[in-house]
Amino acid sequence: MARDRQNIRFDQFVKPKRRWPKVMAWGGAALAVIAVATGSLAYLNRDQPEPLSTAVPRALSQAGGPVAKETYQWAPVAVGGGGFITGITMDPAGRTFLARADVYGAYVWDAKADRWQQLATAATMPQVNRTQDGIATGAFEVAVAPSRPDRLYMAIKGQVYRSDDRGRTWTLAAAGNPFPLTWDANSEWRLYGPFLAVDPGNPDIVLLGTPGSGVWRSADAGASWHRVASLPVNVDKAPNAEGMQSPGTQVWFETAGKRATGRVFSFVAGRGMYVSKDAGATFAPLPAAGVAPTTLSRGAFDRKGVFTGVDASAKTIWQYRDGAWHDLVKEKNLRSAAYAAVATDPRSDRIVVSAISGAGYISEDGGASWATLSATARAGEGDPPWLRMADGPFFSTGDLMFDAVKPNRLWVAQGMGVFYADVEPGTTSLEWVSQTRGIEELVTNDITQSPGHAPIFSAADFGAHIKSDLTAYSTRFVPKRAFIAVQQMDWTPADPNFLVTNASDTRPCCAEDGNAVMAGYSTDGGNTWTKFASLPTPPGTKEEDPWRMGYGTIAVSADSTDNIVWQPGLNRMPYYTTDRGRTWQPVRLEGAIGDNPGSFSTIWNQRKTLAADRVRAGTFYLVHSGDSPNERLAGVWRTTNGGASWTQVFTGEIAPMSAFSAKLRAVPGKAGHLFFTSAFAYTTDTVLRRSTDGGAHWSVVPDVTRVDDVALGKAAKGADYPAIYISGRVAGEYGIWRSTDNARSWQRLVDFPMGSLDMVTVLGADPDVFGRVYIGYKGSGWVWGEPASCQSAPLKPFDATQCSSVQR
Repeated sequence: MARDRQNIRFDQFVKPKRRWPKVMAWGGAALAVIAVATGSLAYLNRDQPEPLSTAVPRALSQAGGPVAKETYQWAPVAVGGGGFITGITMDPAGRTFLARADVYGAYVWDAKADRWQQLATAATMPQVNRTQDGIATGAFEVAVAPSRPDRLYMAIKGQVYRSDDRGRTWTLAAAGNPFPLTWDANSEWRLYGPFLAVDPGNPDIVLLGTPGSGVWRSADAGASWHRVASLPVNVDKAPNAEGMQSPGTQVWFETAGKRATGRVFSFVAGRGMYVSKDAGATFAPLPAAGVAPTTLSRGAFDRKGVFTGVDASAKTIWQYRDGAWHDLVKEKNLRSAAYAAVATDPRSDRIVVSAISGAGYISEDGGASWATLSATARAGEGDPPWLRMADGPFFSTGDLMFDAVKPNRLWVAQGMGVFYADVEPGTTSLEWVSQTRGIEELVTNDITQSPGHAPIFSAADFGAHIKSDLTAYSTRFVPKRAFIAVQQMDWTPADPNFLVTNASDTRPCCAEDGNAVMAGYSTDGGNTWTKFASLPTPPGTKEEDPWRMGYGTIAVSADSTDNIVWQPGLNRMPYYTTDRGRTWQPVRLEGAIGDNPGSFSTIWNQRKTLAADRVRAGTFYLVHSGDSPNERLAGVWRTTNGGASWTQVFTGEIAPMSAFSAKLRAVPGKAGHLFFTSAFAYTTDTVLRRSTDGGAHWSVVPDVTRVDDVALGKAAKGADYPAIYISGRVAGEYGIWRSTDNARSWQRLVDFPMGSLDMVTVLGADPDVFGRVYIGYKGSGWVWGEPASCQSAPLKPFDATQCSSVQR
């Protein structure tokens, strides 16, 4: 990648590095934490539930076109969970329960609504954040003031925000940005913490531990910050790499039971533990005899003030008592493992530790003796039923915490949401029960809906969800494999029941079941799937590589369910088939150089640059971005014989920066009609383009810029062109826009649907219901909207739905 592109906002085109964590060994090689997807974990729904309904969701309005004083109703697409919750915390009175997420925002538990509520929205954040992609990131840390449960702090997107009303409104704590370095909520150390700590007796004193600029302290509720000079900066794990490679510095206010001792502990990665006796104003090294840890993932004080920490890098458990550190794995003959989380019971001497895999130990006597823990998992009442798949040998664990009020209740921040288990004294078996409802944190890849069928929402980790009822949680997802990412789906006018996908597991593991790539087709609207009978072996790959042909972008011909073209990831050679995947032939682009002449450089890009013409038989379009050494291939390539031969009909990039998140959309019912956006904001040219001659010539759509994606839906009554939807700016104003007159005029449907400030990665539209549009986000699932008879009103914090007035 060219050097000048390294400073661009990579979150526009790089898939979040999440779900299955990589734990970095300090000063050594990374520990690849993987799950073996075999046995009970290998397949979802092993109880073989009944087929899903693929009926089109019922329309809220019978209006077939724009009406006077038109209003739209918006709501989340009910999928639920599926994102790595990287940390949890609760105040001592149990009034405020917080969870932080790795790719978008943070959550507070709303007992009255019986669900989690997103904290970072257009209704809660300051005006400065209410912009396109205003908070398109996870929370680095969240904290609640122990003595004032309505006071919250949130470190997100390089700033610290404060709320005095339990997250309903946030203010920027400090004017400007006092912190010289930002932080990444989705780094390799996203499961570590805590990085924010609030004085138990003074809600105005707060400490922030950053990865690269030390610990910062505020004594005035965040209005001003000062670096704690007596604490060193973390050691850079990889000093030759760009940026600081380190977790944040961890901070704890010491407690003994529910009593604060007045001391503050801070762990500096690569250096060790420090202690303060003046509420964090100054620190000194913690006196310790013998060997001491140089990394800690998590830590907690028990009711006697003894500190227990877990170390995923060194694969051990540490305890500080009597002036010395004790390596419990060695002293107690425990299993060496990538320990990620620890919880101490405030009512007893119980300690629970867990590895990232969910395997762990329990001690009833403060760590003197230990018993192995076993666990099962299930979906809780009112939660998404598909979360039952958490019951497997790998229960991805990020944080543990005992409930502040309910005795024996243990909470876990997990790779599919938040779960709890009631741990009776003496038990060595846990039953984890999900309490994840309200969390929508899936990374969205695609939205697909063929005429007469329900929409299908495809995610980067937990498959595709068929939604005949957009308001009900999914019971399962497809294809039927526990961890499968569906990068894209496509359908054909020849048979709307027929779908294709390039679904591939994005974990660098778990190919033992032979289903690492689940690319294939469905003949029943997505209910059941058949893998392609074969996979090509692109040049430079080996037949034994299960991912040799995976990821990328895929399309099926307008006239044949057997004719499919697939551009895989990693710039590997594209292939086509005319017999539904029994055999494959390479796509030959004239002048291609080397083994990797493709145009899909990574596996994460939100990139849709291959499309089948929706009318013409055997016609496909491929946008090539001209990655080195194939710069001359940049442009639009077209085949009219199913992929056998290709012609470069347009030379050069259609729009700048097309190598990343570009979207090419073919218009249903209109031969040769295409729309294109680079979906990349930080260039001098972000206008929307269209072609009406199969990609040979492109024109600019007036006044339309910074378009994330384009979707085509049911035409309005009397119109001869599909309704066009965009996420972008018209005349400089951002929102979700609709055109019913072939892009001559636009109506803004809403600014931020359901208040999401996340990055839009994909749009979809209903071919059967006028006005229905779907929006997918980088890390917070999907939202849908359609015309409805509702009372327009400004979105309030924690609203379950939204009603907006259409602006013309």
